[in-house]
Amino acid sequence: MTASRWIVFLIAVITTLPAQAMSRHVAISAGSFFAAAVRCEEQHLITSGQVEDLLRALDPYLSKSDKANMAAGHARGAKDLQVFVAAEKKWVSFTADATSCYRVQGVLDDYRAQLGE
Repeated sequence: MTASRWIVFLIAVITTLPAQAMSRHVAISAGSFFAAAVRCEEQHLITSGQVEDLLRALDPYLSKSDKANMAAGHARGAKDLQVFVAAEKKWVSFTADATSCYRVQGVLDDYRAQLGE
């Protein structure tokens, strides 16, 4: 994923929580992001278990449609090894490598900060 796509992707995902229900595209993007984060955990490029903990902490802030759309994004992202860039409304490849997973960790840290954890 190019640097500019990452910036757009990260901004779209970060700015939606925990204020209100997400748009369908943003929720799908968030789900695909968490699938990417799981891949980073599986490759031992970020600390294992933090995705599950963060999703549990986010749960009270998510609407039923958020959860359904995130699950759809997670499933496709995990299956196709892609993330959905909401601003561009398209799927792009994701490779779990040191650089990409460093960016993923930054987004996880931002989510955690927004939740006050």
